[in-house]
This record gives sequence, structure tokens and C-alpha cells, in this order.
Amino acid sequence: MKKQLIYIIGIAAAMFTACENIDVEDRFVEVEGITSQRVVLLEDYTGQACLNCPNAHAEAAALHENYHENLIVVAIHAGQQAFLAPMGLKQPEGDEYAADAGVESYPAGVINRRGGLKNYQQWGGTVYEELKRESSLNLTVAATASEASVAVEVEMEALADLSGKLQLWLVEDSIKAPQILPNGTMQADYVHNHIFRDAINGTWGEDVTLALGETKCVSVQEFALDASWNADNLSVVAFIYNSDGVLQAAQAKVVK
Repeated sequence: MKKQLIYIIGIAAAMFTACENIDVEDRFVEVEGITSQRVVLLEDYTGQACLNCPNAHAEAAALHENYHENLIVVAIHAGQQAFLAPMGLKQPEGDEYAADAGVESYPAGVINRRGGLKNYQQWGGTVYEELKRESSLNLTVAATASEASVAVEVEMEALADLSGKLQLWLVEDSIKAPQILPNGTMQADYVHNHIFRDAINGTWGEDVTLALGETKCVSVQEFALDASWNADNLSVVAFIYNSDGVLQAAQAKVVK
């Protein structure tokens, strides 16, 4: 699939204001006495032939229902239990991400890329602990679809000196595709959500460095969409990570 990317990085407040403003305060939630600005990323490594994966999907859905915008779930189909197109949801990057995370069996989860792999029974406690950690930046994202492409704008504001990589992912909800259930039967019209579709700015993202108080704007002016994707169900996930894990994450629906 042809991808056309145009990046514009502004390193001053004047450039920062060129991005669409999204109120970070809207993402604050009360979590048992904790007012959290942190947005946690859960990478759910899964597959359509994985018997136990629907149980992990259900756990991820329950956690998202509890934490709303403060939890972002991305389901990454990988390994031998993942199906390829046209019936499958596996993308080429999936196996790379799974190998980097050390996934050997499915389902498996990585939360904020800290603390290693977690089984789905451990996700709730780990997400809760991550929500209590302070973030070193504010991060917002907006995405607009036009014809067969999407434009993305990301705003970053450093609350401390930081260096890492900005990753932009495209995900899709409400995909009806086969899934093996825990009882061994196959459901042909299983609804798959938050499915990883593509890495907008490369498999591992792009370098970004900010000093305390600095703001930056990153714009992707055109990213080609696959004709098989439903633009009404797409969203963009943005996150910044380094050797300490995911520093902050954000998600926005693609609007037309």
C-alpha cells in the first residue's frame, strides 16, 4: 500500500497554535480518589485462532468501560494463531511488535511498555497502578479523513525534559470477522474492536526531544487509507515512548 507522508514539526508556541486545540482537562477521571491525567496504553496481543483470546477481549472492554479515555486498548494480531487477509486481521508489523515484547503465547498484554508481559487477569491491577503515575507531558491528537486519506495533527507540551519516539497508529473498531471461541467453536461474525491497522509514521515511530515547557506540533498531511477499512470506525492512537516505557498516550476518532 502506498503511503505518502508529509511531516511539519514546529518548535515554538507560534507553530503549536497551528494545531487544533484539544482540551486535555476533558480526559481527567476520578479513579478511587485519584484524579489522573495519565492515559495508559494496553497492547493486547491476540489472534483469531486463540481459544482464550475472547476472554482477554472481554477484560479489555471492561477496563475501558471503567476508565474511558484514560485507557487506550490496541489489539495486535500476531503469531501463528493470527489469520492473514482477507479473512484475517494480521498486519506485517504485528509479529515485529510481538517479538520485541517477547510474546510466546497468546493472549498476552503489555501495559505502557513497562513491567513486561501480563496475562489478562493481571491487567486491571497494572492499569490502576499506571494511572497513578505522573506524566512528563501533555499529548493530544486529532485526525480528519478526506477522500482516501487521513490527516493527523499532534500537540506535545513537555512537563519535564524528555527524549523518545512519537508513534502514530491507525486502529479500527466494529470489524466482523471469524474468531475461535473458548469452547472451540468458530463465530463467523465476531465483532473485533480497536484492531491495529497500520503504523502511520513507521513501525517504530520517529524521534522527538522536548525541553521543560517546550511545545511541538507534528502534522501528517496525507496518509493513504486501505479501501477495505471503514473510515467511520477508524481512530488514531498517538504515544511517546522510550526506555522507561510509554510516557503518555492519546486517541482521537477520525472525523470527516
